[in-house]
Amino acid sequence: MTWDLQLNGRHDLALSSAQDLVLIDGAARIRQQITVTLLTFLGEWFLDQSWGVPYLEKIMVKAPNRAEIENIVRAKVRAVPGVIAVPMVQIELNAIARRARITLPEIQTDAGPLTVTVTQ
Repeated sequence: MTWDLQLNGRHDLALSSAQDLVLIDGAARIRQQITVTLLTFLGEWFLDQSWGVPYLEKIMVKAPNRAEIENIVRAKVRAVPGVIAVPMVQIELNAIARRARITLPEIQTDAGPLTVTVTQ
């Protein structure tokens, strides 16, 4: 069983009423790790510059390749422990606002199917 520290809605560490850190596992852990993975830009984490999604290099570019973006997202999500398969990737790109909305309906995981939506 894999555990993770729970994050709150602002992506800060969640604390219990006794001001203790909160641990999560199962579907909540997998959902949180997928969300954190998709919110991380390539090179953003100083301990591993190769970790993250290449938003600036491949996704938020002038003429993005949709098939390549889907493959990138699938590969990043499949790398999360507990994810079995990513059958569908829905991507909405807003070139003017330089925003992307990624929806992953029915991700197959060890803890059952999950749906995750991330706006970057």
